[in-house]
Amino acid sequence: MAEITIKKALEDAKEKENLAYEFYKKLENIVSDLGAKSIIRELAEEEVRHKEFIEKVIETGKIDELALNTKCYYTDLGISKIVIPEVITEDLSVQDVLRIAMKHEDNSRIFYEKMAERFKGEEAEEVFQKLAVEESCHRNNIQEIYDDIVLSEN
Repeated sequence: MAEITIKKALEDAKEKENLAYEFYKKLENIVSDLGAKSIIRELAEEEVRHKEFIEKVIETGKIDELALNTKCYYTDLGISKIVIPEVITEDLSVQDVLRIAMKHEDNSRIFYEKMAERFKGEEAEEVFQKLAVEESCHRNNIQEIYDDIVLSEN
């Protein structure tokens, strides 16, 4: 198994955030529901902030002055386990979009947790832990929005 450097891991993380941004922008262009578009736009902006954070770490080599959420308790209501649409179409509901986004944030959190474990004991561990926490916070925020929508409809 080839060794991965911290710089390469950060470059991969930056690319992951960029791909997430592109995914959300494509999703925004596909869906027609204005509420869903607004939520997707916010999610895309979060990905840009993550990418900028990672770029600053790469450029400066320092994380101590860079701000991300440092505390967020992961709660799972099981919403992302509900079947998500396999095909993205313009008639996706806000609920569908939110379930897709939750699953995406879950996958990102898992990626960053694995990277933190990979660099355990090194400064990069803290970078990846912060990114994992940030993804958890986003997932929780999306979950709360979903819960509000479901409760208001029922």
